[in-house]
Amino acid sequence: MRYSLVVLIASATLAAMFAAGATLSLRRNEDNLADRLQEKAVRLQSIYEVSTAELEHEARALAYSMATDAEIGHILGEAGRDQRASKDSNSPRARELRMALGNRLSLLWQEMQAQFDLRQLQLLLTPDLTSFLRLHAPEDYGDSLMDVRPMLRSIQADRVPRGGFEIGRAFAGIRGGAAVLHPVTAGLTIHTRGMEAGREIEHVGTLEVGIGLDGLIARLSRTFNVSIAVLLDTERVTQAMWTRYQPGSLDASPSACCIVLSSTGTEAGEWLNRSLIDRGTEALQSRLMPWNGKTLQLIRFPFRDYLGTQDPSVPRAGTILIWRDASADLAAHQEARVLTIRNALLAYAVVQLIVLGALRITRREWQRQLDEQTATTERLARQNSLLLNTAGEGIYGVDADGRATFINPSALEMLKFSEQDILGRNQHELFHHHYEDGSPYPASSCPVFETLQDGRRRRAEDRFIRADGTEFPVSMTVTPIEENACRKGAVVVFRDITELTEKRQQLLRLATTDPLTGTSNRRHFLDVMETELARLKRRGGVASLLMTDLDHFKRINDLHGHAAGDEVLKHFVAIVRETLRKTDVVGRIGGEEFAILLPGEDKEGARELAERLRESLENSPSIVGEKSIPCTVSIGIAALRANDTSADAVLQRADEALYTAKRTGRNRAVVGA
Repeated sequence: MRYSLVVLIASATLAAMFAAGATLSLRRNEDNLADRLQEKAVRLQSIYEVSTAELEHEARALAYSMATDAEIGHILGEAGRDQRASKDSNSPRARELRMALGNRLSLLWQEMQAQFDLRQLQLLLTPDLTSFLRLHAPEDYGDSLMDVRPMLRSIQADRVPRGGFEIGRAFAGIRGGAAVLHPVTAGLTIHTRGMEAGREIEHVGTLEVGIGLDGLIARLSRTFNVSIAVLLDTERVTQAMWTRYQPGSLDASPSACCIVLSSTGTEAGEWLNRSLIDRGTEALQSRLMPWNGKTLQLIRFPFRDYLGTQDPSVPRAGTILIWRDASADLAAHQEARVLTIRNALLAYAVVQLIVLGALRITRREWQRQLDEQTATTERLARQNSLLLNTAGEGIYGVDADGRATFINPSALEMLKFSEQDILGRNQHELFHHHYEDGSPYPASSCPVFETLQDGRRRRAEDRFIRADGTEFPVSMTVTPIEENACRKGAVVVFRDITELTEKRQQLLRLATTDPLTGTSNRRHFLDVMETELARLKRRGGVASLLMTDLDHFKRINDLHGHAAGDEVLKHFVAIVRETLRKTDVVGRIGGEEFAILLPGEDKEGARELAERLRESLENSPSIVGEKSIPCTVSIGIAALRANDTSADAVLQRADEALYTAKRTGRNRAVVGA
C-alpha cells in the first residue's frame, strides 16, 4: 500500500475519531446546561409553593382571630334575623347593621391592609352564604355564594377554619375563612358578660379574608432576581368573576389563553398578546426564549385552587410563570462549546503531526489533551458547586438507601453538623430519629424514605435535630432523583420555620385564652367539655363541673372601680390555680362567672374541692394598692353524665345549683342534680 494512501487512511480515521469525540463533548455540555436549568426550575417551584403555603396559614389565622369578635357575631346574628324576616338584603335595618359592621371593622381593615397586604374582607350570612358586607367592594352585597365558593361551603358544613386560593366574584387570591359563632336566646340559663340570661351558641355567619399575591411575588422577585406572573385560565375567571373585577393583562389579546392576575414585569402580558405562550401543561416546564436581546429561561408550572386540592379531577386554576435572564448561563455554555471545538481541532492537528513524527510525542500530546478536558470538567463542577453553596435554603441529597451524598453550607449551619459528620450517614438516623415527644420516629413514616419508595414529590412540615440535641421545625420539599427510569435517590430542600410556628402558636393562644385572667375563653372551654363528654361515652369514668360566681361583684366595681374589679378577678383565678390539679381546666364564661372542669372527680370530691376554694377566697382578701377588698364566691356543682347530649346540658345543671347557692345566702357550694 502506498505511503500516501496510508497517510490518507490514517488522517481520515483520526479525523473521524476527533469529530466523534467533539460531538460527544458537545452533547455532554448540552446535557449539563439542561440539568442546571432544570435544577433552577425545580428549586424556584419549591420556593414558590412553600411561600404560598405559609400565606394560606396566615390568611386562615387572620380570619379565625377576627371571627371570634363578639360584636361582629352580635351584628351578624341581628342581620340574619332581619334577612329571614324581611327577605330584603337592603332593608332599613340591614343598611343600619351594615353601617355598624363597617364602622366596627373600618380601622382594623385599614391596619390589616397595611400590615398583611389584605385585599379582601367579607362577611356572609347563614344558611345560604349571602354576602352581607364586602369591605373591599361595599356596594356589592345580597348575592349568594353557595354555588360558586366551595371553601365557604366546607366552612358552612363543619365550621372548621380553612385557607386556599379561590377565584371569587370580586377578588382572586389567597383566602382564609372561619365560622362566626355567637350566643343567642334559647332555653338555657348561661350568663354572658353584658347580655341577658338564656343564651346558646349558633352559627350566624362566615368571615373571609383575602391576601393578594402582589406582595409575595414582589418579595420573591427581589430575593431571587427573577420575574414572576400569576396566570389564571381565562374560562375559570369568566365563569366565576364579575366582569368589572376581572384582572386585565397589559396589552393582552381578548383571545389569550390566560389572564394575568399579578406580575412583577410587563413581559407576560406582551407574550400573551403575541401568542408566544400557550395554556401550559400539568407538569413543570422549563425552556429558553430570546427576548429583547436577551435569552430568558421561562419556568412554568400549574397551581390549583381550594377545590382542586380536594379533588384532583377539577381543572387547575392557572399557572405560575417565572422568567430569568439566562444569558450568563448560555455565555458560559457557549464558551465551553468553543473551547471544546477549539481543543478538538488543535488536538487533531497536533496528533496528525505526532502520527507523522513519533509515537512518543503522540502519547505526550494525548496526555495534554486529557489534562485540558479534565480542567474543563472541574471548572464546570465548580460552577455547579457555587450554585448549591450560595442557596439560602438547606439542601442535601440522599442515595437510594437514605445515606447523605451531598449537603450545602446553609443546611450545615442550621443542623450544626460538619460535612464529615453527615456524608455517607443515614440522614434519618442522624437528625430525624424521634418525634417531638421523644418517641421513636420509624423510617417508614419519614417523608424522605416515602419518596424513595414511591417516587412521589412531597411537601411536609417536620422537625430536625441539631448536633447539640436541640430541635427546630422545618418546611421541607422532597424530590426524587431518577435516571433512565431508575430511582437513584432524592433531593431535600428545607427551611427553618421557627418564627412561623411561634406566630401560629401565638394566634392560637389569642383565640383560646381570656386576655384578662389567662384562663380559657368561653368558646375554648366548651370545646374542652365536649371532648371530655366524648371520652366519658367511649371509656366511662366520672367528671364534675363547678360553676362559680363572685358574690356582689358589681358592688366591688361600683365602690372601687373596674380596675380594682379586674384585680379581684385575677386574684380569684390565682387562688383557683393553687387549689386545682394540673389536669383541671378553668374557663371564664362571662363577667365574674367562671367554670371549672374536674376530670376523674365525682360530685363528693368536687364538693370538697369547692369548699376549699370557697374558704381560701373568703380568708384571702384581694390587695389592690393599699386597699384590702374581701370577696366570697358561690359555687354550683354538677356531674358529667355519659348520656349528656352536649356541654350545655351540664352547664345548665351546674348553673341551677349555682342559682340555689346564691338564693340561699351566697358564699356556699351546692351540689346539683
